[in-house]
Amino acid sequence: MTHRALLVGWDALGWAVALSLAWVLRDEFDLSDIGVLSLAAATAVAVAAQLAIGGVLQTYRGQRPIGGVDEAINVSAATVLAGLVLFLVGFLLHPQFVPRSVPLLAAPIAVLIAVGSRLAVRLYRENRDRADSSRAERVIIFGAGIEGQHLLRAMLSDPSGRYLPVALLDDNEVLRRFRMSGVAVHGTRADVMSAAIASQADLLVLADRSLPARAVAEVVEAAYDAGLAVKMLSSWDDVLKPLDPDSIIRGPRRPAGDAPAGADRGVRSRLNGPVSPPPPASSRAKRALDVVMCVPAVVLLLPLLLLITLVLELSGGEVIYRAPRIGRDGRPFTMFKFATMAPGDGGPRITRQGDMRITRVGRWLRASKLNELPQIFNVLKGDMSLVGPRPEDPRYTAHYSTAHRRVLAVRPGLTSRAFLRFGDEQAFIERAGPLDIEAFYLQELLPEKLDIELDYIDNWSMREDLKILAGTVKGLIC
Repeated sequence: MTHRALLVGWDALGWAVALSLAWVLRDEFDLSDIGVLSLAAATAVAVAAQLAIGGVLQTYRGQRPIGGVDEAINVSAATVLAGLVLFLVGFLLHPQFVPRSVPLLAAPIAVLIAVGSRLAVRLYRENRDRADSSRAERVIIFGAGIEGQHLLRAMLSDPSGRYLPVALLDDNEVLRRFRMSGVAVHGTRADVMSAAIASQADLLVLADRSLPARAVAEVVEAAYDAGLAVKMLSSWDDVLKPLDPDSIIRGPRRPAGDAPAGADRGVRSRLNGPVSPPPPASSRAKRALDVVMCVPAVVLLLPLLLLITLVLELSGGEVIYRAPRIGRDGRPFTMFKFATMAPGDGGPRITRQGDMRITRVGRWLRASKLNELPQIFNVLKGDMSLVGPRPEDPRYTAHYSTAHRRVLAVRPGLTSRAFLRFGDEQAFIERAGPLDIEAFYLQELLPEKLDIELDYIDNWSMREDLKILAGTVKGLIC
């Protein structure tokens, strides 16, 4: 009950701050026209509407984890609808008790306050409860079911901080990319090596007691090949009690020169030397920026998204194009775009000006880059980031050089340095006038783009991400 009351009180305070800021912005920082009673009345209407809508949407029932994507969507919906109610009330009343533009300005600010604060609480809790990574043994848990989740929470809450869960694995494909207590499910038994490299783990714990003996043997062998120690849980008592270091099954440690095929320098450095710093994709601040910026962006862009959907539906073509792409750690995912080409048409994925496959509506969407907007949902899902190397079609990633494959160590982005330089690829291709458009892309354009993306990865900073975002917005508007 106290938890619910705190959330309601915080959202009420958020509405008061949002309405005040909106009023100040609307009057260009002239505070003389702001009526305290009118502001209080508007806040009361907004809070009452949010409570009513939140009751219907079960926003304050505590059924969703604080700071999760599901809760962010739910809170955003309740806040936006409350803003619409406030706008309608102000519109219908005469005289108006609040300027009509104030609720429209206040709603996205209230969403940002509500969602951003919840995300901050979640990140604080995870950091507070997480073991000290400088002295903890880094653990991959195989099994994301009830047993694995119990073990995960026990490790995170262990006051001694001996073990730090850094990744989950499970043969259930449905759980791929899920996050449990802030720890991501990286894949299945086939991904032991890649998970070990990405997470710089020391130990794998088998927490799924339903695995058949053959599957257990495969997982253990893969763990040994990755240079991991292995521990197997045989009973519920093992899940609930602290881990006994003496019961750990140690795998054979290989000399640095005998690293298994497929193991890169990251594995060798983990076994025999200092650990290299994680790539920027592992930055929590980067992921937090993605979520905090995307949630209000979805709210603001929703009318435009619905309008484009309606236009494409009425034109008789496809609405969403589901593009197969290669993401972080080389995993395939489905990238969403508004459809701009005639359905069922093959040929190269690289297009040039005048391509007959592009529809009339599609040409306008491509020219304005509005066809890329649905990728904001890929960012919310965690398949992509706002800023990062642009994702490529599998047929083209197969041609990456060994050096260029390093771009797959991070989440692909909605925009990037290379996108700013080569955003209008058709113009570059037209100037070159190649006979074979795909050969030109693979041999000339793609390597130059990947060199730019590698420089971004090697010199990543949050400031650089913000500069790229600002440059993208400027390029679209100007």
